[in-house]
Amino acid sequence: MKLQTVPIFLSICSFVKCTENSVTPPISSIKNESSGPEKIRQPVKLNLKQGLFMNQLLAMYTLGEESNQLCKEHSKELSVGLRAFEPWALKMFDSSSKLQAGILEGNLFEFGAFQQCIQIYRSTNHGPIRGKFCSLKVKPDIELLQKILQFRNISRRRFSKVHQFVSSAALAWSVCVPDSCSTQDVFSHFSKLFYSLSEGLNVTISLRDKDCVTIFDDEPLNATELSIIVFLLGFLSIVAISSLLHVFYFTSDEASKHKLVTTFSAYANSRRVFSKGPNSGLDCVHGIRVLSTCYVVIGHRYLMLMFFPVVNSLKIMDWVLYYRSTAITGGTLCVDTFFMISGMLVSVGFFHEVEKTQKMNWVLFYLYRYMRITPPLALVVLWYSTLVQHLGSGPLWHEMLDIVQKPCQEYWWATLLHVQNYVHPFPLCMTQAWYLTCDMQYYFLSPLILVPLWKSPTFGYINFVFLYALSIASNFYFAWINSYDGGVPVTNQLFSTHYFQHHYIAPHTRAATYIIGLGLGYSVTRTKGKKIEINYATVAIFWIVSVATMLASLVGSHAFHEETHEFNKLEAAIFLSCSRSAWTFGLVWMVWACIHGYGGPINYVLSSHLFRVLGRISYSIYLLHMLMQYLMSGAAKMPGYFSDFSALYAAFGDLFIMVVIGFGFTVCFEMPLIRLVTMTLKQGSKVNPRNE
Repeated sequence: MKLQTVPIFLSICSFVKCTENSVTPPISSIKNESSGPEKIRQPVKLNLKQGLFMNQLLAMYTLGEESNQLCKEHSKELSVGLRAFEPWALKMFDSSSKLQAGILEGNLFEFGAFQQCIQIYRSTNHGPIRGKFCSLKVKPDIELLQKILQFRNISRRRFSKVHQFVSSAALAWSVCVPDSCSTQDVFSHFSKLFYSLSEGLNVTISLRDKDCVTIFDDEPLNATELSIIVFLLGFLSIVAISSLLHVFYFTSDEASKHKLVTTFSAYANSRRVFSKGPNSGLDCVHGIRVLSTCYVVIGHRYLMLMFFPVVNSLKIMDWVLYYRSTAITGGTLCVDTFFMISGMLVSVGFFHEVEKTQKMNWVLFYLYRYMRITPPLALVVLWYSTLVQHLGSGPLWHEMLDIVQKPCQEYWWATLLHVQNYVHPFPLCMTQAWYLTCDMQYYFLSPLILVPLWKSPTFGYINFVFLYALSIASNFYFAWINSYDGGVPVTNQLFSTHYFQHHYIAPHTRAATYIIGLGLGYSVTRTKGKKIEINYATVAIFWIVSVATMLASLVGSHAFHEETHEFNKLEAAIFLSCSRSAWTFGLVWMVWACIHGYGGPINYVLSSHLFRVLGRISYSIYLLHMLMQYLMSGAAKMPGYFSDFSALYAAFGDLFIMVVIGFGFTVCFEMPLIRLVTMTLKQGSKVNPRNE
């Protein structure tokens, strides 16, 4: 039996004259496509060859072993409708997959026509027929994968390196069937079909209930979700009323006396976002933070192209061999930039406070940090847990919800308590929130370094070096015993890998760069206001060494992806434990030079007012960008295309959209929540002032 569905489809289309009826109205206004008395449904006359094609077609796309009578009758209706070239039946056939081109390039997911399928409606004597869209998975065994990859000149030696990328590869085949047929009916028919067509090959067919979708699968808003929407609308109403009062009712002096009005006013918060503010001496940090945020958004867009279907997914295995790919595969170092900056700012703030008051209110030290970070995070987690499923649909939608929504519904508390990297590392609630979890844990433990430096500098230096060395040793030890490769695995199953769950997001292996930041903050505080003279030759050498060190850390991961590279446990463990520190030390010089007047044009650019503005909305961008990327990818109705240009084109679109959304979230939610927390804690500090 050959798959000659395309010729028969073309021959069918040549007979069809009623294509203007192909658009189906909503269910509320749908009528049977045949009006008046039931028409006699005569099959279209076909020649012998066309008749054979039609029989093949019906054998493939109409179910033959139905478990219930209604499904059997509807399958017969579909068979009769196809023979008579009725538009609704043709649309059901047209919505199902045909053998696609480019399978050897990695075009494995055949989407079909999702929207057309679920909108099909046909009134019959056996009740209405509506479309059900199902996506079956045909998974080859490892030997078949190796044979397929040999067509791309992937040797058995290199197969061991790309195995993780292709291990979950499966051909997805989409079919449109009457909605009266159960998932088991669909699976029984098409599994027999595929097993007969793939005789001699070792493949596994699967179909889950969630892989079948009808137009009725969109659940209405429940009471909890309606309550959340009412709460959000109420919050936005307060923001709108406060903004109107601020702009049209109060003068500037009067508005400043009404703290709650200015707290919720989007107008006041917008002015705070765009305000210049005093020069803190650390202005270059704004530029570094914003550029790192952009780097994260771009990197996650590449991840989406790896996680979700593209027509040339196997191209990624070639792409990783080019040095330019290390800008992404090695770009995870930008997270260490955040850790360094966070540690530096915590250290600067700590020593500024203790130098001014000689005491530290530890309750406020911990409480303010938690309340500064968590309320905006909690709001986004709330959206993940409740409203996300109503924002789209598609063949991949439910699979995406398993990754995005389900973990937040079950483990939201671990995210808000900042313990999920130990409690539930896979799948994570808000994937990017692992950084916030580590950062919060580092902040809570930072006094182990800061207090000794404050009380006894000599002991503090020894303690600093010891804890830094301990973090490096921990990183090396776990990389060694688990035999991790030096680079981040390039696979669409990255988040489920042992490396990601137990090394990449583990605080005990990532602490070194935060510790470096704490030390930099201490140095900045000690040298504040002092003029440090360095000759230009020395400055130039430091800049060259800094850039070279950072580039080496970035590009160094490339060797571990090369086919000719032999795995060396010691080499991989040293790279994993030291490369992030090397990157951070290069960054330390950049920040230190900018602060002390040796940054030149780099400091001028990084300290620009534009970066200060964008820096104030960067937290909102960080919280929200991956949700938008998941929603766009999960609602796709056709596969994408992987290339650097398409990824960057999409990523810059993400950045533009996220600047707009991030600004709105900042002025309407983040700033009001944070200012409320600040006002409350200030009231509390009157009872427990910092100098007590």
